[in-house]
Amino acid sequence: MCRLYGVTRAGLYAWRARGRSLRARENQALRVRIEAIHLASHRTYGSPRVHRELARSGCRASENRVARLMRRHGIMGRVATIRYSNPGMRRYYACLSNRQLEVQVRRPDQVWVGDITYLKVGAIYRYLAVVMDRYSRRVLGWSFGKRKDVKLTLRAL
Repeated sequence: MCRLYGVTRAGLYAWRARGRSLRARENQALRVRIEAIHLASHRTYGSPRVHRELARSGCRASENRVARLMRRHGIMGRVATIRYSNPGMRRYYACLSNRQLEVQVRRPDQVWVGDITYLKVGAIYRYLAVVMDRYSRRVLGWSFGKRKDVKLTLRAL
């Protein structure tokens, strides 16, 4: 094994007898504190919050070090999942084929695509409909309105 790694036998035995470094012992103590904070938060805190809690308790460690230790030991915060308000829509769109992907576009004005999105203007929301040429990606028309309805789309066309 010494020949494989290119070290001497004396170096191997010295390394085995030496024990763990100061930094490794500090990382072990820090990992114990990180796990305690993580468990106290019901496993919801990620590295930024854990780092903040460590700083409040007087422990000096960088956020990158906390993140690295958490990643190395598989400690992860809980991520919020997106809830769909209308689960039937997912099934509806899953059964429709996307015919746009089947068409090979070779010249302008062969395939047009459109989308509707909402924008927050001040304290209220407005809707923006856009029609675009798929080949040149040039915007052909757009419409901005208070309601998301057929009239908004027709004005964009």
